[in-house]
Amino acid sequence: MRRSLPLLLLAVSLLALAGLGSSPARPALQTDTPEPSSRPILILMSYSASGSSLLPGKDFTLSFRLGNTGTAKARNIIVSFAAGDFLPRGTGGVIADTAMSAGADTGYQQPMTTSPDAAPHSVGTLAMSVSYTDVDGNAFSESFTLTLRIGSPPAAVVGPAPTATPIARPLLLIDGYETTTVPLKPGTQFVLSLRIRNAGSASAEEVTLIVGGGSADAPSGTPGTGGVSGAGGSFATFAPMGTSNVQFLGALATGATLTTSMHLIVNNTTTPGAYPLTLSLVSTDPGGETFTDDHVITLLVYSPPYIEVSYYQPPDALFAGQPGTLPLQVVNLDRKSVILARMTVTAEGAELSNQQSPIGFLDAGGYFTLDPTVIPSVAGPLEIVVLIDYLDDFNDPQQIQHTLSVDVLEASFPEEGGGGGGGPEGPIVETPPETFWQKVGRFLRGLLGLDSAGPQPLLPTEGPSEGPGPGIPVPVGPKG
Repeated sequence: MRRSLPLLLLAVSLLALAGLGSSPARPALQTDTPEPSSRPILILMSYSASGSSLLPGKDFTLSFRLGNTGTAKARNIIVSFAAGDFLPRGTGGVIADTAMSAGADTGYQQPMTTSPDAAPHSVGTLAMSVSYTDVDGNAFSESFTLTLRIGSPPAAVVGPAPTATPIARPLLLIDGYETTTVPLKPGTQFVLSLRIRNAGSASAEEVTLIVGGGSADAPSGTPGTGGVSGAGGSFATFAPMGTSNVQFLGALATGATLTTSMHLIVNNTTTPGAYPLTLSLVSTDPGGETFTDDHVITLLVYSPPYIEVSYYQPPDALFAGQPGTLPLQVVNLDRKSVILARMTVTAEGAELSNQQSPIGFLDAGGYFTLDPTVIPSVAGPLEIVVLIDYLDDFNDPQQIQHTLSVDVLEASFPEEGGGGGGGPEGPIVETPPETFWQKVGRFLRGLLGLDSAGPQPLLPTEGPSEGPGPGIPVPVGPKG
């Protein structure tokens, strides 16, 4: 019985396996052997700073060397620095390189400045990052921390400070300038005159004036490459006329002064205002070293009113001692509107009334009229002076003056002796006195019906005639 039990269990197991079915055998696992990595690896091999001591606020140059310890070429190398105890200069803190082969190394330099806030007698840190790619464009990056010792400023020296030895060099100054046209207006051509003085301790050779600003080009080692650069200035407001903006002045001894001039024009589109003009004086010392002295002068551009004062119709004839009218008008001939303050009319040798009036705003092409009354004193030409007040572009009161001329005639009166007596009522004559007997005679003639008129007045005579002389009455007596 005990022997049959294992056999029974074996049979049951075989039946179970037959009912469930069989499954395939599991394949054996295969393990691949890893191959070594093929990529670039950049490391910081060494670094150093120029100078023996890094002082706060002072400049220095950081030199460092990168090496490729990988098995592939590194491409598109970018080195960047973060500001901290040390500040990058010049390149913005970024250095770029094209490629570095496997096993190669390259040195670089970066201008730096020690931060003014860095603590003396301390160690400053500088963070540097390096990014690059392999030949397939896969990106990699590395980070490094550089440490540099910061020194301390030198202690103050007790005692007299050393005096620096002055350098002998020419120093060209502009003592004064003026323009031939005042005021300057848009479109005005003028001559700018300059007074230049050498205030330096050495004579100035080959002095060159550059209007608009410029400098001398430093020779690059090849003969003939040096010269004067004067094309970089601004000429939007003032431009040269007749010659270029570069003028050769020659030599100028120490303490000497010279005067030069240049023909310029104001751009027609310039608006009123104060405009700076840059002037550069380029010279060399006796040793051949070149110096450039830059100066700025200021020129004022105005836009005064452009008006005309005239008669709007021919004036009537004026007579001495008699009132007359002057038909005056002011016309704005400018392309823009203007504001005029007051118009005043004066004349020497005449009395005027209604001779002043405010004008105000005038459009382009607009006009204003005024009819003053004038009483001339004497005959002859009479000058009429018209004064117009206004504020210029810098709010300073200004005055425009125009002069007109008019002829004054002699006054006309009726001629004596015309119309039978030299006037509308004739000459004044006297009647001779009447005696007593003449009155009696007139009475008797009246009773007889005869003429009884009184004595006749004395009548003037124009020439010799027979009978009584002029002014002698002819007596009339009784007949018989």
